[in-house]
Amino acid sequence: MRAFAPPISSRIALDAAPEEAIPLKAKLIVLLVALLVGALVQAPAAGAYSATTWRAEMLKQINKYRVSHGLRPLKENRRLHRAAAAHSRNMARHRMLSHSSSNGMSWSTRIRRYGYRGSWMGENLAVGWWSAPVALRAWRRSAAHNANLLNGHFRSVGLGVRKGTYAGHRVLYMTADFGGR
Repeated sequence: MRAFAPPISSRIALDAAPEEAIPLKAKLIVLLVALLVGALVQAPAAGAYSATTWRAEMLKQINKYRVSHGLRPLKENRRLHRAAAAHSRNMARHRMLSHSSSNGMSWSTRIRRYGYRGSWMGENLAVGWWSAPVALRAWRRSAAHNANLLNGHFRSVGLGVRKGTYAGHRVLYMTADFGGR
């Protein structure tokens, strides 16, 4: 599956009259409102971030989505969690977004190295300063990522999240490793 690189910031398109007809003060007010709305919609409060809270919320959101499609909820798996956490840490350390680790190890080999032995595996990644519901929404809009979310063979998940920098922006590196028998 391809790596998913969601946009770092929201873009707001404005349909306006020709530029000379809009006073500078009005342009500045529109720009300020757009920046405030973008910051409020996209970012959780910086002081409110907790990896434990983020993972719990993401698991809740994934399971709500799966159940709404007639699927079993996923259970947390310690080995998948360790693989996902290590990958988020690796991506943050090397400021990269890739299913392969910085040393070139594939995602499936990494999951196996952390002791997971199930027959079915999948991985979703995201980078951005996003709450769990916003990250899940991005995954739902991508066919490959949505297929992982709704794969009926998956029974467990491990979630990793780590603060870091990407393209000069403060972000969260998010990993979801899925597994099933």
